[in-house]
Amino acid sequence: TMFVIFQSILSSFLQKGFDSEIKKMADGMVNATIEVYNRISLELLPTPAKFHYTFNLRDISKVFQGLLMIRPQKCQTVDVAMRLWLHECMRVFYDRLINADDQSWFKDLAM
Repeated sequence: TMFVIFQSILSSFLQKGFDSEIKKMADGMVNATIEVYNRISLELLPTPAKFHYTFNLRDISKVFQGLLMIRPQKCQTVDVAMRLWLHECMRVFYDRLINADDQSWFKDLAM
């Protein structure tokens, strides 16, 4: 269900002037975002020291909100689109991680 919702939103946004190669990336970006969310929710559980490690659907939504702010003129290649996706995932998920081990784990997951 999450895939259908976010795929519909991202695909319709990318129809507005983006390159055909970038349009093809919509399914992959949605799947990757959901995978990041699922893995981080299962593997980085809250503890007394990491009580803020609670992730929910709002976090996925924030990733896509960031993606939907780009203009076609600023995102003309697949590389730029992938860097934008990674930036948004880092902004939403990585920035909440408090130690080097968790940050390294996330980098291995996302990159």
